[in-house]
Amino acid sequence: MQRKVALPPNDSIKEILKTIPKLPGIYIMKDKAGEILYIGKAKSLYSRVRSYFTESRDHAPRTRIFVRKVADIKVLTTKTEQEALILESNFVKKHQPRYNVMLKDDKHYPYLRLTTQETYPRLEVVRRVKKDGATYFGPYTMVREVRETIRLIYKIFPLRQSSDELDGNAKRRPCLNYHMKRCLAPCAGLVSPEDYARVVNDVILFLKGKNSELLDSLKAKMADASEGQRYEEAAVFRDKIDAVNTVLDKQRIISTSMENQDIVACYTEAKATMVQVLIVRNGKMLAEKLFKMNNPEEEPDAETLASFLKQYYADETLFPSEILVSHDLEDRELIEDWLSEKRQARVKIEIPQRGKKRQLVQMAEENARFAMRAELDKGDVATRSLEELRETLGLKNFPKTIEGFDISNIGGTHAVGSMVYFHNAKAEKSKYRRFKIKTVDGIDDYAMLTEVMTRRYARLLDENKPLPDLILIDGGKGHLSTGYRVLQSLELEERIDLACIAKGKFRTNLDTDEVFLVGRKDSVSFKENSPSRFLLQRVRDEAHRFAIDYHRSLRGKNALKSPLQDIPGIGKKRHLLLLKTFGSLENIKHASLEDLQQLPGVTAPLAKKIKDAVNV
Repeated sequence: MQRKVALPPNDSIKEILKTIPKLPGIYIMKDKAGEILYIGKAKSLYSRVRSYFTESRDHAPRTRIFVRKVADIKVLTTKTEQEALILESNFVKKHQPRYNVMLKDDKHYPYLRLTTQETYPRLEVVRRVKKDGATYFGPYTMVREVRETIRLIYKIFPLRQSSDELDGNAKRRPCLNYHMKRCLAPCAGLVSPEDYARVVNDVILFLKGKNSELLDSLKAKMADASEGQRYEEAAVFRDKIDAVNTVLDKQRIISTSMENQDIVACYTEAKATMVQVLIVRNGKMLAEKLFKMNNPEEEPDAETLASFLKQYYADETLFPSEILVSHDLEDRELIEDWLSEKRQARVKIEIPQRGKKRQLVQMAEENARFAMRAELDKGDVATRSLEELRETLGLKNFPKTIEGFDISNIGGTHAVGSMVYFHNAKAEKSKYRRFKIKTVDGIDDYAMLTEVMTRRYARLLDENKPLPDLILIDGGKGHLSTGYRVLQSLELEERIDLACIAKGKFRTNLDTDEVFLVGRKDSVSFKENSPSRFLLQRVRDEAHRFAIDYHRSLRGKNALKSPLQDIPGIGKKRHLLLLKTFGSLENIKHASLEDLQQLPGVTAPLAKKIKDAVNV
């Protein structure tokens, strides 16, 4: 038997409930600290908000939890329920309340923008669709997919690739693309807007997937060129026809009705929901998107899908005429009206029960289920690799957290240390740390490692922060002994496990890498294709990459640094004055002491320091 929700004893809530209007709008529930717990919309705020605080057997577990925490309620009224829906979507996206079902992977996918508002349109990749008069195509799931499409278009159609503003007047001589017959040279004024528009029309047909019409157009042009005995021109059209046919062979026709559809299905498990979106345009499957939603209370699929659609389509401007979903939705008619108004044409949401449309939804459901299993299996693989690592190395601790170290220096200059952080076998880059070596001169990796590790773990001890379970050092037995002495000096040798990984006989072959432990002469033996061994190599490689990046950064900054900046008495203004007066460091180098002393504030001793600095 479910627990009933009684009205909270908080008198302020009772007073708030009395003042709530009987109008459409959104309600914002907060806890004692002012944190937003939940945001919802209602046709009647008065009825909807009061329903949370009346005894009922129908409240979901999540609702029973957050209602007990409510200390304040704010409302915003709107003229219509549809306005409330839009306002709710915007507020949920902005504030991300704990008890709303949230879209985690809110990505902006790439689109192709054809600037048809210009006299001579061009193509570009964008992430946002605007009402600017241009024509947009997409979305595409990967930039690589977009780049390949553009490459193919430039191969088939002589569309300009420059980004100049063109008005038909010549701006320059034709470029190489013109001579390769891949551009009509509008920048050189060699093509009329009418002739160029015919090319643009073919590009639009291609991007809209209307390749049958495009093929008919190209075949007609090829026949015309052939009849006029313009055989080279006919051959160009023949090659374009072949390229379009190749694209057609790769496209999968899944609907003979040539509809524009989004197919949306979800699968919930382990307090998360995977939502699969299949994008069908003109009956062809163009792309698919996968989203993960935070669903802590495993809310019903109807509510989850409604939350997804409101968040997913909030920023979209290109809509299909039909959306097929796997479950019925809360406020389905309201969401339809909202999307129809945004599209300025009818958008229908359908829950198909049979036939071809039902098969499409089942395909999306199966993909969502498969994606969820893959996501959960990732966690299982991580756990198995960590369990194997503990067993193979004989560790005292389960290696839930691993910190990896590397030292980078060339000729002893700009020496740095890096530390990377892995939690449950996954890198957490926000916890990476880098160290500029402060106490070691020259080349001494062991002394540098001592400094870095001492600084790291002395600080963790001082701040009473958690220690890692395992430390991995990029290096050999000498590095391992150095690391162990650091742990001994901080009395941590019994609390943290330690290992090192070294390049083996063949440095470019990962199979010869060797892992060493304290007190063990020989390297550790791993099973073939061991996931735990791969994990250690990944930690090592990431620490090395992070150290090298920092080292290069410091070298780059030093290359841009002027020797004048290190001279006491030379500030920013005097530094600029020297360069402005003499023009360059080379001229300062050849200037006399007397010349330098002509500048305000430059004494004889300071002039000598300047000469010494630039002559190093």
